[in-house]
Amino acid sequence: MKIRLLGWLAGLAAVAAATSPGCSQPKPECTVGNAAVYPFATKFFLQEGDADSPCGQVEGLTVGLQVYNPNAGGSPDRSTKLVGLQVDRAVWTADGETIAESPDRKTYAIGTFESLEPDDSNICRASTLSPAEVLLVPPEGEGGGGQGGAGGAGGGEGGAGGEAGGAGGAGGGEGGAGGEGGAGGEAGGAGGAGGGEGGAGGEAGGAGGGEAGGGGAGGGDPAEGRSLRYEWSNLQVYVTAANLGNTFQADLTYTEGTCSAKYRVVGLWPQVGCEKLVEQPVLNPDSGEPEVDEDGNVVTEIVPTGEPEDKLCDNEPDAESPYFIPAASGISEDLKVKCDPKMLVCVLDSQTVPALK
Repeated sequence: MKIRLLGWLAGLAAVAAATSPGCSQPKPECTVGNAAVYPFATKFFLQEGDADSPCGQVEGLTVGLQVYNPNAGGSPDRSTKLVGLQVDRAVWTADGETIAESPDRKTYAIGTFESLEPDDSNICRASTLSPAEVLLVPPEGEGGGGQGGAGGAGGGEGGAGGEAGGAGGAGGGEGGAGGEGGAGGEAGGAGGAGGGEGGAGGEAGGAGGGEAGGGGAGGGDPAEGRSLRYEWSNLQVYVTAANLGNTFQADLTYTEGTCSAKYRVVGLWPQVGCEKLVEQPVLNPDSGEPEVDEDGNVVTEIVPTGEPEDKLCDNEPDAESPYFIPAASGISEDLKVKCDPKMLVCVLDSQTVPALK
């Protein structure tokens, strides 16, 4: 993971205090860290759901937030502030799946701040947000089916479904179209759209029944894909003159297929990597000895270790840093943060906001 080192923090300049005697500093308007510059790093805390299910294993995601005014007859309605929230699209397509776009299905959530300014606790609230849903379609030729196929009169061990499933994932498992002796596969299923490793025919053939018969339904309609649903609620953004919307907390119900889980999510802006790096000699692949340059100096390289380093989340430049440039993280020094040991990004060291030192 590449380390992001920021020398400044866009959007977090303090609002100038009034200079007249007796005047107090005005409240800033509700806002969030600028997603166009950097996204939020989030940490997920499971509240309800099976921790062993796909829905219960989310550690954290890259999330973008944006505040804007709705359109009112061609002009912005400055009496209302909306907030949009979306998971980084790269997370969804990391395994080669593509997003099935539809005007009836939004990949982002939209809510309305309950006021233009933060409340007495310096919190901007959006209790209700619209649901966000993503439909992912697997690469062509790959399937997500279950074991087995519908069975054919002369199928062998592989059968028509094959081990890997068909073109869209409608079926295709180890059982295939026929069992060792005939029509039924070992595990059964609805069958795949195309042959997998087993191929169209089997080794044994014959009209007799296999071990388990032609059994159950296969994997899902390839036209439908895999649905991910994000239902956000109770969004709370901490906003002060010194911390302009750089942290938030929210509740999330996440649904993937038939499983569902509820999380408390906290977010920190900007997202900064914090993987520990070390400087080490470059070794000659033949001799195993350190390489040297023309002046006799040992050639070194910066190598990631896979370990966290909390000091990379500090907002203080380090002149002795072994990293590429000695720079601050850009994270507000008011906040309690740490390096997450699994994700290797800086996150809030709290389940709620504000998370102040």
